[in-house]
Amino acid sequence: MDGDALRLISQLWQPLGKQSLFNGEASSKIDHTAYAYYYTKQWQVMMVGHDSGGHYPVSTGIDNILDLARQIRDGKTRAEIIAQLCALRGGMAFTHQGAENFVNLTLRLLSMVNFGTARRQIMPRGCLVWDRDGSFAEHLADHFGKPPVLSCEQVRLPKSFHAWSIEKIGGIDICFTDNLADHLLLVEDDSKLLLFHHVSFLEYQPDDATTFPTGLVNETLRTLALLLPEAQFGQRQLRRRRRRSLESQWFHQKRLREGSERALDVRLARCGNLQMEERQVEHFAYWRDRLVILKQAYDDATPRTVSQWWHDRRNGVQWCTFWVAIAVLFLTTFLGLVQCVESALQVYKAYVPS
Repeated sequence: MDGDALRLISQLWQPLGKQSLFNGEASSKIDHTAYAYYYTKQWQVMMVGHDSGGHYPVSTGIDNILDLARQIRDGKTRAEIIAQLCALRGGMAFTHQGAENFVNLTLRLLSMVNFGTARRQIMPRGCLVWDRDGSFAEHLADHFGKPPVLSCEQVRLPKSFHAWSIEKIGGIDICFTDNLADHLLLVEDDSKLLLFHHVSFLEYQPDDATTFPTGLVNETLRTLALLLPEAQFGQRQLRRRRRRSLESQWFHQKRLREGSERALDVRLARCGNLQMEERQVEHFAYWRDRLVILKQAYDDATPRTVSQWWHDRRNGVQWCTFWVAIAVLFLTTFLGLVQCVESALQVYKAYVPS
C-alpha cells in the first residue's frame, strides 16, 4: 500500500477501535487497498496531470494535504485557503491555478467526491465546484441535503429488487464508481447504473462527523445493503462453490471484470441485509429520488432475450403463461414435424414397396 495514503488514512479517518462495522464484523476486517489506489489515481490526474511547469512548490506532498484538510474541516472558506496558499513565502507559494488544483485534490481525498475538473476531461459529469462563501461541510450539506421531489407512495422495493435482477432482468448494466456524487445515478440513456463501492471509506465516517451531512453515510451503506445484500452476494456465498447461487456467480464475475480496471473495495457486498420494513423507499432521504427513478426504469423494462424472459418472474402469471405458450408451440411444431415425416415415409412405401 502507498505509504502516503496510509498516513493520510491514519490522520484523517476516525479511529474505529473496537467499534463494529456496519454488518457487525470486527473493525479488523477493514481494508484500505481501494482507497490507496484512489489516492494514487487522484494525485496523478489532479496534480501531475495539470503540472505544466511552475504550478506547485517542490515540497508539495502529504504534509501539505494534511494541513489543508485540517483547515477545511475547521471551517475556512475556499477564498481564505486560496489566498493563504498564494501568499506563502520562500519558494513555497502556489500559482493561483496550482492552488485551485491542490484544493480540489484535497477535497477529493477528504470526501471522495469529484471537485474540479481533471485535465483533458471531456465530460465533467458529477464534478462539483466549491466556489461560494461558507464552509466545505455547508457546501456538501447543500448539495446532498436537497429535499426529495418524487413521490414514493406507489414505490415498493421487494426482496427480488437487487443488482443481479436490475442487470439480468432490467437490462441495466451495473458499474462501480469512485465518486460519491454519482452513486445510484443512471447514465448513458438509462443503460448503466453507477454504484459507489468504497464501503471501507464510508465505515470510517461516523454520522456525527463534520464533513458529511448527518445520516448520509449510514443511508449510503443501506442502499448498498439493499442492492447487494450480503446473504446473496457476500463472501460466504462466494466460498460455497458447489452451492453458489446465480447472484453470487454473477457478482464474482463482475468483480473479476471490474478489478482489471480499478481496485474494488473488498467490503463491497458486506453491508449486511435489510429487513422488509427497512426496504421501503420512504426510509431514504438523500438517495430517494434516484431509487425511485431506478425502480421505475426497472419496472418499465421488458425482456428482450430468452435469458431475460426466463429469469423475469416479477409477474408469476405472465411468466407461466408465456412459457406454457412456448411449450405448446414447441410440442405442436415437434408433433407436426413427426407427422410430416411419417406421411413422407408412407408415400415412399406406397411407391417403393419392400
